[in-house]
Amino acid sequence: MGRLLSNNRREIASKRLKFLFYEVVPIFLIIFVFLILEWMLLPFIVNQSSVLFGMLFYLIRALMIFLVIILFLFVANRFKTKNSQSTKKEFAPHTGYLKLFKMTRKNYIYQLLYSLLLFFLILIPLEFVFLIGLPETMLFRAFSLAFENNDNFTLFLFLSIGIQLSISFSEETVFRGLIAKRGSEHFNKVSAAMISTLYFSFVEVFLNPLFFTVSPYFSALWFIKSFIIGFIFSLTLIRRKWLLPLIIAKTFNSILSSVIVWDFLRGGNLVLPLMIIYSSLLVISLIFLILQFSRVKESLQIGINMIKSYLRNDIKLEESSGDRIFRILFDIFLALLLLLFGMMITV
Repeated sequence: MGRLLSNNRREIASKRLKFLFYEVVPIFLIIFVFLILEWMLLPFIVNQSSVLFGMLFYLIRALMIFLVIILFLFVANRFKTKNSQSTKKEFAPHTGYLKLFKMTRKNYIYQLLYSLLLFFLILIPLEFVFLIGLPETMLFRAFSLAFENNDNFTLFLFLSIGIQLSISFSEETVFRGLIAKRGSEHFNKVSAAMISTLYFSFVEVFLNPLFFTVSPYFSALWFIKSFIIGFIFSLTLIRRKWLLPLIIAKTFNSILSSVIVWDFLRGGNLVLPLMIIYSSLLVISLIFLILQFSRVKESLQIGINMIKSYLRNDIKLEESSGDRIFRILFDIFLALLLLLFGMMITV
């Protein structure tokens, strides 16, 4: 019992649970209340049968999530500063969070480059392998309210861009911006990336309607793909402190899927567009890999080293092998708790 409640293990559990219950859960509860209000009030402003309803719903939702997180961090920081005895000036968490969305003249080219690298070197290859093997799953993955009674491609594309951008913004704001970034300020950075990744993967699998209609084998593959994407995205955010490249890359990928499904639902062939479009994009992916090989190699090596450090005992904390196993298991446990509380804001 003494070893189970060692100082290291108490500290591991304490830091993660404080982050969950003092920061994440209150934010989720506030977002949930605003979501209920949106469901109640938006139909009075825009008719649910309107083609604009879906886009406005997700746009407002994205804005609410962003504002709630920023305002909560601001108020919590003011309250903490007011009641703190320390004279040391601490870095304001809401300011650091806002900087994740900042694109300057000096770095906008690099942020756009990272958007393209994530899209072409991560999302496209994974999507190609997954969809060519199981193309019928595309119908479940590209759900959009823009599909409903909409045969005008220009209008559909406009609505799809608005919806997919809003969804990507909301997801990355929560999964990477809140869980990964803020978590890394409370405890081990790789642990924060792992917790964010597991939470994202659990949501992708267990809160997806497709989970109840497919085999466990397919769900396992889906989990692996989501884990790879989530972990790379989380590490990228923690290293670069950029959220916009993740949002842009994910939005491009979702719009591409939506366009293919839109064509299929109107009598088109599903497999042929997948083969033609993704094969062409893979050629571009190969060109990017050749041109940016040194950058990709460096990022890959950093990622591997971070994973190795996560799987080793933390020398600074004088972790034992038991402490390391406890830390990893507790990260999984925290991700499951996040899944339960996250149901409040999942639509």
